[in-house]
Amino acid sequence: MGKEDGAGDRRPILLVLSAPSGAGKTTVARRLVEDYGFVHVVTATTRPPRPRERDGIDYLFVDRDTFLRWIEEGKLFEWAEIYGNFYGIPKDHLYRPLREGKDVVLTVDVNGKRALERVFRNDSSVRFVSVFLKPPSLDVLRERLLRRGDPPEEVERRLKKAKEEMSWASEYDHVVVNDDLNRTVGEIARILGLNGQDRAD
Repeated sequence: MGKEDGAGDRRPILLVLSAPSGAGKTTVARRLVEDYGFVHVVTATTRPPRPRERDGIDYLFVDRDTFLRWIEEGKLFEWAEIYGNFYGIPKDHLYRPLREGKDVVLTVDVNGKRALERVFRNDSSVRFVSVFLKPPSLDVLRERLLRRGDPPEEVERRLKKAKEEMSWASEYDHVVVNDDLNRTVGEIARILGLNGQDRAD
């Protein structure tokens, strides 16, 4: 899947995708799973699922007591509380595929990216790459959020947050405008040096 190192030893890719809510990071991650065999490390959350979201695929949906217990037991790589809901990366879901040499993709916010970068940026056993996905415009983002059923007041709150999030894009290795899914996935594949031979069967 990824490029070989000079010595012939292949390092698994650890790809971090960040984007404002509604900008398509989960959809892009799914395509990387389908087309290139990535493992999507799914974030655990205490928020209820939206329509069409599936447990274990879009998020790992858990109750608040379970999440708090995981914090106490040290089972999360990092976690945060956002809009009154908890989000976190289960350690085992992250480390197991990397140990198996599989490429992984995570969809996290800038704080999750920073936490992952602190640990993995200088880890010679993995290839750490961060990509920030931008929507074509805030108007397009508003339309996407409304189309997926977010209440208008929630949409405005997320748009305000999106403006803040986009100011952090310069922290990332690459910035890609997600105006067309196929083009976006192709651009990320190019960034990672993936080609036709790397596509999943």
